[in-house]
Amino acid sequence: MLLPDYIRHYLSLPGLLFFLLISLAVVILIHTILLAAARKKAFCYRKSDRAFAMTDLFNRYTERYYELMLSATSTLLFTGIFFLIDFDYFSVSTRTWAFWEHYRDFILLAFIIVSIILISIVDHFFIPLRIIEKEEKSTLRMAGMLYMLIIFAYIKFIYLDDNYDAILIYFITMVIGRFVYFDASFRDFCQSMKELIDQLPILLLVLLSTALLALYGFKSGYLLASNGVVVSMFLAHFFVIFEIFLITRIRLPQKIAEGIAGKL
Repeated sequence: MLLPDYIRHYLSLPGLLFFLLISLAVVILIHTILLAAARKKAFCYRKSDRAFAMTDLFNRYTERYYELMLSATSTLLFTGIFFLIDFDYFSVSTRTWAFWEHYRDFILLAFIIVSIILISIVDHFFIPLRIIEKEEKSTLRMAGMLYMLIIFAYIKFIYLDDNYDAILIYFITMVIGRFVYFDASFRDFCQSMKELIDQLPILLLVLLSTALLALYGFKSGYLLASNGVVVSMFLAHFFVIFEIFLITRIRLPQKIAEGIAGKL
């Protein structure tokens, strides 16, 4: 299949509609889990503080999920583009291909840097994250790197696909560099580990989202492995980001949380 064939496949009905509905169901499931977690933890507070505590906790939980999902989606976008270029899906000229072959490692690094910039743009203008602080965002993006390691390890050892080995090495290096930099003390390392462990529940929810989308997408034939598993996973994540964008515009999750919190 050529690139136009893949585009027609992903835009065709009813596959597009069904996957949109499945991804919406995943978004609803994740918000329900976060809502239940916030409600349960709110009971640890005094009765007079429970309503505020629940809405604040829910907003924090959802923003963490959004940030990690944005981080994963942005990285999948640029690694997907890298894969499509590397396997000549764009049918570039011989001269362009020679340039690519010579500088591909540097271009991959540039793609990763651009993905970080893209996350900052999206979480400021399209899906504003107003509660979580910069330090927490940094930890969540670290969790995003760990997420990508898990995804690439899954592709390599379950799908037995070695096409992403170069990208995998980049992420391993970045993860190690985050924890073991030249002037880091053991205390710094322990603090970084503690911060990452605190975000593991959110990481597990993002992995759950990915697993459910992949299970339906590949089993139904809507997501294709032939165009690269990473490309298909980006498309799945894009659906989720699109739906998060829509529901945050009308503050639907927050309104539901406030309604439930008012009855505590």
